[in-house]
Amino acid sequence: MKDIKIYSLAFFLIIVVIFGCAKPNEPNINNILEIEQIYPTVGEARDVYVSDNFIYIAEDQGGFSIYDKNDNTLVCHYYGSIENARLISVVEEDSLLFVYDRYGSPATIMVFDISSIAEPEENAPITGQTADIEDMIAISDGSGGIDVFWTRPNEFLGGKYSEGGYVSSEPFQNSINGFDLDSENNYVYITGDQLGLYVCKYEFVYDGEFLISIIESILHIDTPGEALAVKVIDNYAFVSCKEEGFVTIDISDKENLIIVYQDDTSGWAQSIDAGGDYLVVGSGGGGVYLYDISDIENPRFLDRIDDDEIGYTYKVVIENEQIFAATKRGIYKLKINR
Repeated sequence: MKDIKIYSLAFFLIIVVIFGCAKPNEPNINNILEIEQIYPTVGEARDVYVSDNFIYIAEDQGGFSIYDKNDNTLVCHYYGSIENARLISVVEEDSLLFVYDRYGSPATIMVFDISSIAEPEENAPITGQTADIEDMIAISDGSGGIDVFWTRPNEFLGGKYSEGGYVSSEPFQNSINGFDLDSENNYVYITGDQLGLYVCKYEFVYDGEFLISIIESILHIDTPGEALAVKVIDNYAFVSCKEEGFVTIDISDKENLIIVYQDDTSGWAQSIDAGGDYLVVGSGGGGVYLYDISDIENPRFLDRIDDDEIGYTYKVVIENEQIFAATKRGIYKLKINR
């Protein structure tokens, strides 16, 4: 009898420990989010870029695909020599598509001419310092050139695609992940894993022959969990913090960053986006979370779609109040019913 009591007490303590460490109760599903369209993929949809007319998808071992957003038809599926398409970015005004092939030999940023969008043509790739890239953005510089930026283990890199010769920052103290740009003011916001969010200033200059990048770290602020992705809207940065959900940071004073809000999510919050009055979080096994940010310092939970419905969620993008979720099952377009 004594042994039974001891085992019962031990079992009780184990239950207390397990549930004491569990996540908070899941928020209610309010049927505000509705699946409007599914875009099938050959591989897992690891990344998605959405423009006015097209949806560009990095499909892991399945290459990349392009869908017409207006009639939901598949325009192109390209596999070629791509080993593992992890990231995708597009500069439509220059008809160029950039795909990061993580496990290529070597790992490269592949570049495609999409003047004929149904038949992409492979251009010379970006190579060198392209192993283990975590995030990538290609944008027009407004004067006929293209700036390409990316992060890898502890470096932020960037340069002019037309000029070649990409340059990097001084090494960060630790691994860095996602980033967002304020290209108008030359600020870059970089998530630094367990060290939170970095605010940096960058500049491209020429010494008469070579492109030089000047990158100055202004400040960093610690965040709960591991900072993985960031989206900047006006004077606020929204940061996904893996096991600790997401935070809102007031960045109006670049030398005095302040966390003004935090909320937990189920799964690992690994991607985040915002537009208009909405914030959306891609939370891995927790699916997609939607918040109202009309009061930007006090986001209000609206709804979520679980991974049981759409699959493990890697990336979320919100465009004109439509959400595009890149998941293991493909791309899901979600409608907001309010």
